[in-house]
Amino acid sequence: MNVKRTKLCLCRSLLLMAGLLFAVASFAQDLTVKGKVTDTTGETVIGANVTVKGTTNGIITDIDGNYTLSGVKPSSVLVFSFIGYKTQEIPCSGRKEINVVLSEDAQALDEVVVVGYGSLSKKELSSSIVQVDRSKFLQGSMNNPMEMLTGKVAGLTVNNTAAANPNASSSLQIRGATSISASNDPLVVIDGVAGGDIRNLAAQDIESMTVLKDAASAAIYGTRGANGVILITTRKGAGEAGRAQVTYDSWFGVNLVKSGPDILSADEFRRSRRATDYGYSTDWYDLLLRDFSYDNNQYLSIDGSTKNGYYGASFNYKKATGLDLNSSREEFGGRFVLNQRMMDGIVELNGSLNARRVNEVWGNDGMFDTALSMNPTMPLYNEDGTYFQPTSPTGARNPVQELKEIDNNGQRVYLLGTAEVKVNLIRSEKQMLNTSLSYSLHYNDLKQHYYTPSTAGESYWNGYNGRAEVTYQKWYTSRLEWLGNYSLDLGDHNFKAMVGYNYEQTTWERLQAGNSDFNFDDILWNNLGSGSYLAKGKASMGTGKSLAKLIGVFGRVNYNWKNLLIASASIRYEGSTKFGADHKWGAFPSLSLAWEMANMGFLKDHQNIVQSLKPRVSYGVTGRSDFDCYQSLATYGSHKNAQLNVTDTYLMDGAWVTGYAPSVNANSKLGWEKSVSMNIGVDFALWNRLRGSVEWFDRQSRDLLYNYTAPQPPYIYSTILVNVGTTVNRGIEVSLEGDVFKGTPVEWTSGINYSYGTTKLDKLSNSLYKASYVELYQKPGVGTSEYFFRVEEGSKIGQFYGYEYAGVENGDMMIYTDEGKKVPVSKADVKYKRYIGNGTPTSYLSWSNTIRYKNFDLSLMFNGAFGFEIFNMRRYGMGLKGCGTDNVLRDAYGKDADITTGGGVISSFFLEKGDYFKLDNLTLGYTITPKENKFIKGMRVYLTAKNLFTLTGYSGNDPSAVAINGLTPGVDTNSAYPSATQLSVGLNIRFK
Repeated sequence: MNVKRTKLCLCRSLLLMAGLLFAVASFAQDLTVKGKVTDTTGETVIGANVTVKGTTNGIITDIDGNYTLSGVKPSSVLVFSFIGYKTQEIPCSGRKEINVVLSEDAQALDEVVVVGYGSLSKKELSSSIVQVDRSKFLQGSMNNPMEMLTGKVAGLTVNNTAAANPNASSSLQIRGATSISASNDPLVVIDGVAGGDIRNLAAQDIESMTVLKDAASAAIYGTRGANGVILITTRKGAGEAGRAQVTYDSWFGVNLVKSGPDILSADEFRRSRRATDYGYSTDWYDLLLRDFSYDNNQYLSIDGSTKNGYYGASFNYKKATGLDLNSSREEFGGRFVLNQRMMDGIVELNGSLNARRVNEVWGNDGMFDTALSMNPTMPLYNEDGTYFQPTSPTGARNPVQELKEIDNNGQRVYLLGTAEVKVNLIRSEKQMLNTSLSYSLHYNDLKQHYYTPSTAGESYWNGYNGRAEVTYQKWYTSRLEWLGNYSLDLGDHNFKAMVGYNYEQTTWERLQAGNSDFNFDDILWNNLGSGSYLAKGKASMGTGKSLAKLIGVFGRVNYNWKNLLIASASIRYEGSTKFGADHKWGAFPSLSLAWEMANMGFLKDHQNIVQSLKPRVSYGVTGRSDFDCYQSLATYGSHKNAQLNVTDTYLMDGAWVTGYAPSVNANSKLGWEKSVSMNIGVDFALWNRLRGSVEWFDRQSRDLLYNYTAPQPPYIYSTILVNVGTTVNRGIEVSLEGDVFKGTPVEWTSGINYSYGTTKLDKLSNSLYKASYVELYQKPGVGTSEYFFRVEEGSKIGQFYGYEYAGVENGDMMIYTDEGKKVPVSKADVKYKRYIGNGTPTSYLSWSNTIRYKNFDLSLMFNGAFGFEIFNMRRYGMGLKGCGTDNVLRDAYGKDADITTGGGVISSFFLEKGDYFKLDNLTLGYTITPKENKFIKGMRVYLTAKNLFTLTGYSGNDPSAVAINGLTPGVDTNSAYPSATQLSVGLNIRFK
């Protein structure tokens, strides 16, 4: 009995122990590990990556450096990493709490850099790639998030000619302009979607921007990579599993307009007796400016993670008014991102959606030109309170009335959505294999409304009662993409391979209708058919549509031997419907090689001095296809009689029929412009303080598109678009960043970016198609045939072509003849013209500084451009007493009073050195660490000032606001938008 009881107790004990062991084992398979990540100074590391090695299970630390990671096995190894710190691998060993101290990685070579269709660590790069993370973005209000990169990347020019106009955007250019007819803008890729519109994103949603500068890095984008590529990476969900992380980010800015051009006052105008004295004193320019111009940006984000994924959502509201009376912009934006892992991380589902509604109200920049040149003794209003209408010169308008009464607005909708399924087939310490299939849609539409009332100047001069117009356009691109990635680690040899397929279809549609002469102004554009011009056959209507398809297959292999030799090779084979029947497909290869000398035996004992010294060389071929559809085809159209302004019709079988005929010459050989680029550079990190790179590039753009004279016969028309020309673009770039003070109470990091480059036209003709030169930018004015720029073989891009100023004699402006003699400008002959200057800067310089003391931070960004001239159109149009405008610059009766003739011709008299250096951005911030509470984790307030001052000898507008990108740089237009200093205050709050 006792024996039986003993056996029974023993069996029960064994069963209980087995149950406990099973429970422990089950629990051990699903540990939840918590901890905190700090640096060597005890500061928390926010956003550090914590992952289970060999899996996709991971999380990032919150604002306090804490993390909670579920699904961890006792035998797992946790990997802790963060940009600028050395990665640590720590065995879990069944522990539920692991606190980690990350030490600085002076080389920062483990930083993950986004590249085309993937990512690499910085130490694996062998081509010219620069990544700027959100911590280094410029702050303050801006029209285009791309302005956050201003001065941050050597070779990238961000040019905004109307920064205080909320509807204006920035022009981007990487390493100069090299195309004559196609676009010189870089390709923008948002989260893998090529061609996405950056204005669809809130600035706070952008995590990093990566610039692919050379052909080796951009060749993976084939026919769209010749102008460089900018990769935008947005924020993903984060935080502790099961707990949302809320952030509120806001700033409010005001624009303080800078002084306008110095023109004659009303009293001075009367004394000059330039025109009729109406008896009033009106400052037309000042009347066009708002009393208060502001930018308001509100942003709220909610991020979180789950056991098997993450999510994020953000909401953004923006409202901005321009300096002028009319311009404004209002935006409502939202974004959602989701990631879900399934089947133990084998399958991942990813989705994102960006949506934005924009209401735009447009002014008329040309009215600033009108206001400056207008008679200042004219009244604003008539005696009965209506707006005064000038009756001279022909076409004159009241600029205040134009801005206040004309209704010109539009509504935009931006959409960018992506859905992806990813399968992780192999996940181990030595190998990784995954494949993904994604679909994305980029959609943008714009509905424009325009109405000018019966009382406006346009109606007065054209003899109708009001004009209305409605235009609707939409652009949408659908993309299907498959990617496969494989990596293999064999110790000394590390391989990474990527293959992919890409299909894109882009569609554009347009519908326009307009009518004139309405009975009532109040109906605006809401009843277009009520205008009398419809019945008279004078109403306008038009539609249009285009469609382009692109297919590409591509692949890349990266090789790393002992972190000493790094190589990369890629190729893309791509076809587009834009190209001719005989030239649909092309291959775009690239190859790059780098040698990390710091890991060589002779430098390993000097790691305290040389952390990295990596010379690299790259070669690649890219394309440029940003031109209109159907250029290779003999498209048909109706013929319009230019003299009668009617479409030709023909009597056929008793009815009048519109005739159609080929509208252009077909070219079955039309193809992409090809860019062949060589890049030699060296990256370095020295003394744990100094980081940077120096590189030289040579880029040849071949098969440039241009309209040449076509032989007749066989061609129908006298011109044809063909690939002939070649431009050569060479330059150097230097990027330096150093820790001036490090590990001291005051820390100071300073950086310099410098670039130098020129572009020449190497070839313009071949045996069949010939051209002596290309003329660009026709001089404004009725009946003019002069151009500001001429480009011929062997000459630089951006060269002004005109007469050389030779002084003043007896009031006459003199110029040099082709034989070096002086003659009055009234005797100018075309053969006297020569190259008189260049509007493209040869050098760009930026100097950034970040200073930290306790909770304070101060950043300053200086920018400059050198080695170029600006054509002062304001001085050209109203800088001399003999100018045809009513009012003129005060200098016309001051320093230039001795000149009585000379206006109206392009001469070097109106050219001035455009060199400038300016304090572009200053931000002072303070980080508040609140006491223990239930609601707020952290807070930061900051004050930003933009465009504080400019050092320059140029007498016109702010030279940094003059267009310097493209083929017609350096022309300071009369209608330039006013410059302003912008002050903004910002607040960032992170909630628990």
